[in-house]
Amino acid sequence: MSPSQLPTRSEYLKTWRGGGGKVCAVFPAQYPKELLWAHEVLPMEVWDPPQEPARATGHLQPYICSVVRQGLELLLAGGMDEVGAILFPHTCDSLQNLASLVADYLEPPAPSLFFYNPKAPFAAAAQSFYVARLQALDEELSLIFGPAPEGALEEALEWSRRLAGLYARAYARRAAGELKAGAAEFYAVLRGGEYLHPRDYVPLLEAWLERASATEQGRGAALLMSGVLPGPPDLLETLDDLGLRVMHDDLISMSRRLLYPPPEAGDPYEALARSFLAMPPCSTRGSSLAERLAWLKKLARESGAQGVVFSVVKFCEPELFDLPELRRGLKQAGLPSLVLEVDVNQEVGGQAATRLEAFGEMLS
Repeated sequence: MSPSQLPTRSEYLKTWRGGGGKVCAVFPAQYPKELLWAHEVLPMEVWDPPQEPARATGHLQPYICSVVRQGLELLLAGGMDEVGAILFPHTCDSLQNLASLVADYLEPPAPSLFFYNPKAPFAAAAQSFYVARLQALDEELSLIFGPAPEGALEEALEWSRRLAGLYARAYARRAAGELKAGAAEFYAVLRGGEYLHPRDYVPLLEAWLERASATEQGRGAALLMSGVLPGPPDLLETLDDLGLRVMHDDLISMSRRLLYPPPEAGDPYEALARSFLAMPPCSTRGSSLAERLAWLKKLARESGAQGVVFSVVKFCEPELFDLPELRRGLKQAGLPSLVLEVDVNQEVGGQAATRLEAFGEMLS
């Protein structure tokens, strides 16, 4: 299996809908996807839809990030007209304000659902609070899509465990130089999980891991990527063209929410809560700078990364607030870093390629 063999989002949604399947549009970042699977609802994650900026600019301030802007553009362009609900996790102020804007001032094509994650530092009540939010969302999903069949949530947690194992295997094999896949291919395949149901995605991921065995290790500088998304696409292609190796990442859309301890056996709500509280530190969950810095240094040490590339979406306040202290701490630890400010779906261009090439030469 190669990325070109993955069904596109539109193809898969058309097939899913054609079979009578239910769909929920989901804005970034972390949400209990297992609840949606249990209700036989396909989560359609909205990270960077390729819409031309048009109507959304009339509803948002110019300093709102392109993730929020593109998501609203998709909604206004009719891209969510056939979904059964729209889920807004409480990720950041901009997404929270978007939820209010859509629900209170626009005419969304489907009911809006809100999911409030607890923020760090987690007190003793964080787990019970998260369990209560899971139960509330479960009830809302039942009202919109119908109740989940008996045992469906336990089955969904088993899908989650299988996916967690495959994600961990992919990251470990890449860090060990055992995966013959550049950054563009690696992230194209892993982003399939944003819209494919696990019963279709797991076999594809297993086939890809089987096929992408390494024959030789690259010799370019080894990098750790941090930020929001693994993109834009030309950034990943540039890294591959320059021979720079991404050994690991600290991306909100990727390892920060994919490489967490899978839910254990027992009460499903309690298991999901424990998994959430054990996730890696993240700016959108209120994690301390000390935790984030220690996590970055751990990822770099274990993956052999020689430097860190921060690919930060412009106007992403949670990430930009952390950036100065993280760079200072990495420098003290002997890890150089480079910052690229990007917009989703906009090419980074030649200037960024030149900076990456110089950064790679400095590390070599």
